[in-house]
Parts: sequence; C-alpha cells; structure tokens
Amino acid sequence: MLFWQTGVRKGANVFNRKVDSDLIKAAKEYKIGFIRLAPDKFETTQRDFLLGNADNYLGLISKDLKVLKDVLDAFHQQKIPVVLTMLSLPGSRWKQNNNDKDDLRLWSDQAFQKQAAKFWQDLAKELKDHPAIVGYNILNEPHPERLYNTADSAIYNVEQSKVQKNLFGFYSSVVNSIRQVDSETPIIFDSSSYADSNTFNKFEPVSDKNVLYSFHIYEPFAYTNLKLNQGNFAYPGHVQSFDAKKVEYWNKDKLKSYIEPVKIFQKRYNIPDYKILAGEFGGHRCSKGLEHYFRDLTSIFNEYNWHFAVYGFREDIWDGMDYELGSKKLSWKDWQAIEEGRMKKNYLPNNSIFKILREEWSSQLAGHSS
Repeated sequence: MLFWQTGVRKGANVFNRKVDSDLIKAAKEYKIGFIRLAPDKFETTQRDFLLGNADNYLGLISKDLKVLKDVLDAFHQQKIPVVLTMLSLPGSRWKQNNNDKDDLRLWSDQAFQKQAAKFWQDLAKELKDHPAIVGYNILNEPHPERLYNTADSAIYNVEQSKVQKNLFGFYSSVVNSIRQVDSETPIIFDSSSYADSNTFNKFEPVSDKNVLYSFHIYEPFAYTNLKLNQGNFAYPGHVQSFDAKKVEYWNKDKLKSYIEPVKIFQKRYNIPDYKILAGEFGGHRCSKGLEHYFRDLTSIFNEYNWHFAVYGFREDIWDGMDYELGSKKLSWKDWQAIEEGRMKKNYLPNNSIFKILREEWSSQLAGHSS
C-alpha cells in the first residue's frame, strides 16, 4: 500500500485496442502518476481476452497473458505504475463485446462468481511480483441494480439492500481467493450503479487492510455527454437532469454535494483518505467550460487527498475524451485518415483543457513505490 500512502496519485485511463511505445513515452513525458489499464480490447484468438470465454472460464489464455505482461513490462521500463481493471469477467461480458446487451449472470448465478474469483486468483498468481502492478481493480463499473430495474435512469434509486449484499458477497469471495496467492497487492473496488458516488450510502467495506474504494464521476451527464448536451449546457451553469425532469445549477459546490456520500462513507467506517480513488472522471472535450469543470473537480480531489485518474489518455477508437486534441471537433475526413494511418493526430499539449491535467500530473510525487 506504500504507493497509495505516500501522496495523492494522479493518473489516466487507457482502454485501448493496443498500447504502443508512443503512448507509454508520452505518459512518461507528461509525468502521469499511474495508468488504469483495461486490456479487454486487446486482440485475441479467443472469444474474450485472457478469459477465453466469459460463458465458461477454464483458465487463463497463455498467449493473452504474455501480451499483457509485455505491456506491463513496457510501462515498468518507463517507471509508470499500473492499476489493472477488467471490463469483462465470467458471467459479466462487457456490453460493447456482447451485442450491446447487459450480461448480468455474474449477479444471479453463484457459479459465475466462483469462476470470477478463480480468474482473479489465477491472474494474481501470475502478476503478484510484477513491479508495475499497484492494484487489482476487480470489475469496472459493476451494476447489479440492472437485475432489479431495467430502466436507463437513476438506477441507484433501486432498493439497495439486495444489491449491496450481492456486491459485498462477490467482493469478499474475490478477496479471499486472491489472498490465497497474493497477500499484499492492493485490491480496488468500484461502487455499484456504474461506480456512482451515490451508492456509497450503502457500500460496505471489505475486511482486508490493503484495499481502496473507487467511484467515477461524469455528472452532470447532460453536460459531459455530447449527444445529450448538443451545445446547450456549459459549466458552471444550469444543466438539465438526466431524466429531463428538472434543471439544476452546477458549480464546485454542487460537485462537492454530489460526491458527499463518499465522505460520509469514510467517516462511518473510519476509511483514510489514501484509500479513496476517483477512478474515472471526464467529459466530452467539446463541452463548453470543460477546463473549469476539470479545475473544480481536481481541486476537490486535492482538498480531500483522494487519488484520481482522468478518462482517458490517447484513446484509439474515439477522440471525444482525448483532451490532448483540444476542444475542436475532428472532421470525419480527418478521423478516417487517422484510422487508415494516412494522418497523425494533431496534439495540442498547451490547450486549456489538457494544460490543467498536465499541471496536476506534474505536481505529484515522482517515481514508483510498490
């Protein structure tokens, strides 16, 4: 836990199809404090990377494991720590790899929870001594609420007792499984409802000393999401709620209010600041006032001494959250040329949005403590 105990760590998310040397070198140059890496999009000959098949986990795929270890080696060569997270687990295939359908079997079938615990035990056994690894983030944005409510809004309003019992039981089994082979590597738990801070009201800590608790924030969603925003909302300012039933004024105080359940969780269970991670935050780079939004959020995280990681860094499939490009939208023609390798992205590292992130990354501790 020393890495997390010795200062606020400031990182970035990489969920790419391929992690190349240019990305890693750029991360080093920008002094990004850690990378939260999801390898699920990496190329594989199997149905699901590393897992083989999320319908029936039988063991790690050795070729995929080598690919992952090579990427971790490359990050370590540049002394960049890595938090490893998974978008898919047995019985919980990532929606974008599952014909855009939620896979909720993990939350309704104990057999899949046992397979997921075994998967993490197998992976921890392989990675426990890898010098790049500073955390296992078990599952990105769990949402067992979908078992009880299939609506697309306010799923944290679902009665949480069943949800949290399910989540706590699953997390506890994974911890027990990992600790049989790895007693030290920090384990990171996203809250439910897609890691929403609201569900920290009912979140129950796991009895292990080397753990962190994580939330994600993209609120107000009608502001950070380009399709919902359509240029209508700016920050700070009045923003329509996700369900379009009300309009609220969003500023730094409102952001603090939104994530207050995390502070309450800390006080209730005596959780130190270094065990809290804002695992993702971000917004479409064309959103008006995004630099102010980032400034306010990062200042809150710094005030609370919480670690944080922006989403994302040099994403290869989509440019909406590639803040290095600035706030102007790429034309379809340019994007097609980039995809085909006929043109490189025009990075603008001094743009007002990315500059805030650079300043934050540069202000943290240098080096790697395991």
